[in-house]
Amino acid sequence: MVDFLNQMALTSEKLHKETEFLIQKFLAKRMITMFYADGGNGKTWLNYATAAYICSNNLAKMVYYMDLDNPIDELATRNVEELLVNKYSNFKYLHRSDLVDTPLETLEKLASKEHSRNHAYEDMVFIIDSVRNVTNVLNNEKAMYMMNLLMDIREAGATILFIAHSNKDGKNYEGSNNLKNSSDAMFKEELLNKVDGESLTVSLTTEKERSGIKSCDFTICTKTLKMIEADPIYSRMNNYEKEFVSNTKSTLKNNSDGLNKTQLLQSLGYKKDDVTARNTLDKFTGTFWKSTKDKNRFIYNLL
Repeated sequence: MVDFLNQMALTSEKLHKETEFLIQKFLAKRMITMFYADGGNGKTWLNYATAAYICSNNLAKMVYYMDLDNPIDELATRNVEELLVNKYSNFKYLHRSDLVDTPLETLEKLASKEHSRNHAYEDMVFIIDSVRNVTNVLNNEKAMYMMNLLMDIREAGATILFIAHSNKDGKNYEGSNNLKNSSDAMFKEELLNKVDGESLTVSLTTEKERSGIKSCDFTICTKTLKMIEADPIYSRMNNYEKEFVSNTKSTLKNNSDGLNKTQLLQSLGYKKDDVTARNTLDKFTGTFWKSTKDKNRFIYNLL
């Protein structure tokens, strides 16, 4: 009577697969990854760059980008045609204006046994921008229905990345707890800096992690979609800190015997009681320079 259960039982070979990453720390294969941010934080640029990275390195058989949010005119402004659509044979851009079915019906079709059996989506990536355009994510039942569809698509071999949006105060994502509970990884994204429309750096802070997923920063060139992991120290510096660190390193390099705090601050053009300068000096001690106690003074040297 239970033969059908025996046939479905998990075997040991399925339990010994190591996690594979398409993008180290960030995007794991055959998992559902969610990230959220407020408007203007570069969410879509991160998705574009992720797609370009996967396609250019031939990490997936196909990347399907489901754009349910951005107007067609915006795609032209961002040069999507040249940077993605015409550049990669393993990339397909699906815009809401061309969908035959509703976004939710499209996911239902993908998740159906007719389409998803026998690991049909192995080595495929689905990027959804964004899930609030698929269903009412504030409704627990509707959100859970959508996430069940995504889990069925995942179990057919797919890697899924989707955008959510921040709530009103920007401290959490907008939507049901089922979005987080049914995702495998979740990040909060934040724009760290933007340079003259040429590049931007974003931080991804883990809020749910599995299998080696970690917080990370990426710098994205908006002209080419090239994406590289950013140094977490430099990427989080403001302009004052960048200038302070650069000048301090140069000063200490020219004073190989070291300088005490007063000497160092004065050499940098600060008064010895400048609180901001003293705090910045302390903040990066142990990162770029070291301090050694000599009687009642601290002597600073480059690391």
